[in-house]
Amino acid sequence: MSIGVDIGGSKVLGVLLDGTTVIRRVKLATPSEPAHLAKSVQDVVAELGGAASVGAGIAGLVRFPEGVFAWGPHVAGTRLPLRDQLEELLGVPVIVDSDANTAAYAEMVIGNGRGYSNMLLVTLGTGIGGAIVIDGKLYRGDSFAGEWGHMLYQPNGRQCACGKQGCWETVASGPALAAMATAFVEANPSGSLTHLLSEAPITGKAVTQAADAGDEVARGLVTQVGTDFGRGLCNLIAIFDPEVVVVGGGLGSIGESILGPARRVAADALHGAAHRMLPPILVAGMGPDAGAIGAGLMARAVVEDGIESV
Repeated sequence: MSIGVDIGGSKVLGVLLDGTTVIRRVKLATPSEPAHLAKSVQDVVAELGGAASVGAGIAGLVRFPEGVFAWGPHVAGTRLPLRDQLEELLGVPVIVDSDANTAAYAEMVIGNGRGYSNMLLVTLGTGIGGAIVIDGKLYRGDSFAGEWGHMLYQPNGRQCACGKQGCWETVASGPALAAMATAFVEANPSGSLTHLLSEAPITGKAVTQAADAGDEVARGLVTQVGTDFGRGLCNLIAIFDPEVVVVGGGLGSIGESILGPARRVAADALHGAAHRMLPPILVAGMGPDAGAIGAGLMARAVVEDGIESV
């Protein structure tokens, strides 16, 4: 048995794995104080019943293999020695990595990246993140590779959660879609989209659902986000030449409403398109548990085969 934990901005999700099968899930709120983060993971592990090894993926920059959480825009804390804290609390081997890397590991081992040696995982949700698999191994750079949501995409563009302006995720993400819809609703108080979105807070998922329900304005906004997402994907494909691109996250898992426009734009913009094929751009197979599942699989692999195995 192994346990995987996914630490996000709002929740700490834990899964108990028997091999590759999830047999139990536990979810707690993410603490606002960094000093309580390790204790929150300990509580999740205790509710799951404990295991021989524990892996944790966290949303942000992580130094691997030391397991130091350097910083993240949605989880409080800087320079937290999370792996050391957890090993002291839990008394079992622990690995800590970024949640994008742990999700990519799950997709690579048992998800829609299985069977490919060179894969990009791109997460599309609150922001854009991702992970790189080269020759069947995660590529981390000096530790922080895959933060392509913060590539400069639109000079002097919208403010990003990272503090910069014009990052790719400011035009292609859940908050970007919600911001465009909010601006339209404010300018068109009697429009059809206003009525569709009047019952709840405006989110990227709500706008996508309105588009799927047939609202033409919502379709246009979703298509714009998909277009900007596709242009960014094309840049990544030009750099890495992957065999497959797997897209996960809250918006990425929605499917064709976002990925259809993204594929079309990427195919049109691909360098040398007349002489090469666009790699498959697939929806992630492991769903919202991917980060936790991958963390548990990584922890087991480290115990069995050493840190070099991940």
